[in-house]
Amino acid sequence: MLSRKRTIAAGVSILLLILCLMYRLADIQLISTKSFSKNNVNLIQESVNQRTHRFTINDGRGYFLDRNGELLSTDVKPQIVVFPNLYTQDWPIDTISAILQLPSQKIEEMIFQLKKPSALLLPEELTLQQMSQINELEIPGVYAQLVTRRKPLPFANHIIGAVGEDPDLIKQKYKDKLDKGTVSTATKTGKNGMQYTFDPFLISEGETQFIYHVDRQGNPLFGLDVKYRTQTNPLYPLHVKTTIDKKMQEAVEKYLRNHQVEAGGAVLLDVETNELLAMASRPVFNSQTIYEHENKMTTHQIPGSIFKVVTAAAAIEENKVQNDKRYDCNVNIYGKQDERQLGMLNFEESFSQSCNKTFGDLANEMAAENNNIIEEYAQKLGLLELNGWRGQVYHFDNFSHFYQEEHGQIRNPNKKMQDYQSPLAISQTAIGQLDVKITPLAAANMMATIAKGGTWSEVKAAKSVNFANGTELVEFKDHTGKKKSLSPYTMMRLQSLLVNAVKDENGTGHALQSLPFQIAGKTGTAQKGEEANVYNKWFAGYFPADNPKFALVVVDMKHDTVNRTIPVYADIAKAVMEISNKVR
Repeated sequence: MLSRKRTIAAGVSILLLILCLMYRLADIQLISTKSFSKNNVNLIQESVNQRTHRFTINDGRGYFLDRNGELLSTDVKPQIVVFPNLYTQDWPIDTISAILQLPSQKIEEMIFQLKKPSALLLPEELTLQQMSQINELEIPGVYAQLVTRRKPLPFANHIIGAVGEDPDLIKQKYKDKLDKGTVSTATKTGKNGMQYTFDPFLISEGETQFIYHVDRQGNPLFGLDVKYRTQTNPLYPLHVKTTIDKKMQEAVEKYLRNHQVEAGGAVLLDVETNELLAMASRPVFNSQTIYEHENKMTTHQIPGSIFKVVTAAAAIEENKVQNDKRYDCNVNIYGKQDERQLGMLNFEESFSQSCNKTFGDLANEMAAENNNIIEEYAQKLGLLELNGWRGQVYHFDNFSHFYQEEHGQIRNPNKKMQDYQSPLAISQTAIGQLDVKITPLAAANMMATIAKGGTWSEVKAAKSVNFANGTELVEFKDHTGKKKSLSPYTMMRLQSLLVNAVKDENGTGHALQSLPFQIAGKTGTAQKGEEANVYNKWFAGYFPADNPKFALVVVDMKHDTVNRTIPVYADIAKAVMEISNKVR
């Protein structure tokens, strides 16, 4: 009796196991073919992929052009694509050799080294004439084609950004495209920079590929034909015409590298149009450190004495400047003897030589009448707002040109107002210390605003988004006049102060006076607090002073004993002027 029960139990168990296996098999082959397991794997697609050899000519993702129409994010190169498993003795290697001007043995060696469809690594770039000659041979498995590849990350690293796979983002953000089959969970999306902010326009609508189907042993399934598959919509991929000048971007990156700026960067604006010409941040990121190294040009930093422009603007506008009054610049804001014994200086001399005591005293005098005086003028000069272009684009209510740009701040929001009302706290705020933080982008925009006499605009990084045939899809209009302007007299005085800070032989920016054109600007040295003897070293200004064309900010966030900021600023300014003069 017991034996019979065991037999029945074993039989039932085996039957249940068989039923489970049958269900599993049905699930794989019939039920969940397009969304198998918790990862929603498309089994049909994966099966096809296992039997498909392919070479991607273009991943279908949109790309970026500079202001002159040059490619920024991608390279397009003529290449010879070879399917090595289609190689036969019938290939006219000698003819190919004559076209490429390479030994036939060398060409055969390159083919034998290939394990999958690939482009031949030729010693010299293929010409369009050679491409045409190769294709005229009509060899199955050999195709000359213009191939698009993404540029290495270091160029325009933070402003352009990177792409990568993010299946969860695809499912969440592009479910309609996923359902239609125009994207897959492997489709690359923007991770940061403009690749992220413009991702809805750039995401691939389908790849352009050579495709070849094989059996389990790698033999042809459908003859020797290699299929050419491309997007069905000729208007795609879209491209973004940026405001960036490729040559100026290269110059900025070159001199940051040459002068070994390890942390910091530079921002270059066109004064007239308020368009971004170049932006570089250090350190650059790679595929493993995308989220570790943020864009320091759009995140707020301690400004130090370049913030004295704000205090100076408030003092001039509020009529607190007395030309004959002198300040004791042998004393610091703590009431002790200062490291720099500057003597008794008036307002203009104090600005040129960056005397902290003068601006601390002026700020306390104004704060006695208005506690928020410094914050109000920082607001008027655009330092506390987002300075990058923002607006509604189709159904995107807050579309932004800049990735994760931060607001500036005068006070730490976690502190009480009383913490900022002592004379010392007011003085520290007036010289850009304590809890004052602004972005280098905002500092550059402030300089452009002063250079133009008070007209404030949002900074554009893109002119338009265009279809593949060049037709405009989106135009980004200028966003101007959002800030209350200071009086023309105040702006004129600020311009004079910035010029004198370089012209004055005792001025902190006097080293730039040796350039063949006049620079107007202000230095800044900010104690960072977390590291001993390491500072933020700034120079913010515009040039040429008599006919402003460019606003440039350079900041070195690891300033110790070597002043890298001024040499970097000088080299970039010279290069930019040379590039500008050649264009005319």
